[in-house]
Amino acid sequence: MSSDIYESADPAAVVPESPPSFQSGPVRLPLPGALPPLVSKIDYEALRQRRMAEVDEETHHINLPFGMLPPGFNPAPPADPHVLAPGLKAWNVEVPCPAGSLPMRIYMPERRTGPIGLYLHTHGGGWAGFDGLDACDTENSGYALAWGCAVAQLDHRVSWKAKFPAQVEDCFAAYKYILDQAGELQIDRTKIGIGGGCTGANVATVVSLMARDANIQKPAVQWLWTPVFDTRNNTRSYEEFANYSLTRDLAEQATRLYLRSKEDTWDWRASPLLVPSVEGLSPAIIWAGEWEVLRDESRAYAARLKEAGVDVTYIEGPQQPHAGIYALNRVTGQPTRYSRETLPKINALMRHYIGPDS
Repeated sequence: MSSDIYESADPAAVVPESPPSFQSGPVRLPLPGALPPLVSKIDYEALRQRRMAEVDEETHHINLPFGMLPPGFNPAPPADPHVLAPGLKAWNVEVPCPAGSLPMRIYMPERRTGPIGLYLHTHGGGWAGFDGLDACDTENSGYALAWGCAVAQLDHRVSWKAKFPAQVEDCFAAYKYILDQAGELQIDRTKIGIGGGCTGANVATVVSLMARDANIQKPAVQWLWTPVFDTRNNTRSYEEFANYSLTRDLAEQATRLYLRSKEDTWDWRASPLLVPSVEGLSPAIIWAGEWEVLRDESRAYAARLKEAGVDVTYIEGPQQPHAGIYALNRVTGQPTRYSRETLPKINALMRHYIGPDS
């Protein structure tokens, strides 16, 4: 096995039938030419235990590492992700992408008058986790109903089959397809938004930058929740929140599987925080949890946008974990109190940009 910590990018390698299982372990990503990391004087594990002992049950549960539950705990069964909401219709189209045609599903409200806005959802899941378009019907139905718009999602290549930058290239092709076919799809070209969670936010950010640089119609808005802006994974929040919901080890394994080599972490298409300029970008709504490894890079990217005069709304959820904006109470299976209180604000903003209220 190669001494390089990244997976082989050999195109002739045998592709597995299913995504690899992520295992915990010391898989820190070294920076090219970097010195060994400094040792923190803060005992972050002791701080984590003290924090978790002081919060309520709901906040405690959602901040546990993914897959971890207290002994004897019986969580609510997950909702079926394959349900298309009443009042919507969905169909697939074929999108010409760099490595061949890929299917994209369009979700459209049945009752509408004239062209409407559209949200291109660039899904997350570590650039690798994806169970097909059927598994996103419930989630995408929610966006369409909440924002009064159409939704599109591309079945783009995943990292255990195709390395970076395949994913951003596929989604950029999908964005251009929507622009080109807007008339046939009954879409208002001035109301096309883009976004996603975690690695999906990373892809959406890069597509927005690519659209700006290509001098084509830019997205009307970027919805970037719990986003990856810097694949170097070396901020303080990576140390402080290493053992909360999205653990440092899991995040670094996803990054390692995605990139061709550690040098890719310096490519702005992988780490958009490093792009030379963010001037002229689309308005952005950025959400991050206070207690997640991605917090500091979210703060930094939002600050760059603001300094460049980009319209940015940055929301940080107090004591919230990775993906906390859409977190469910593990006992009831219903949205958390924080989610119920905060999502209406996000939904109102999205409707302002791409919904019937704009």
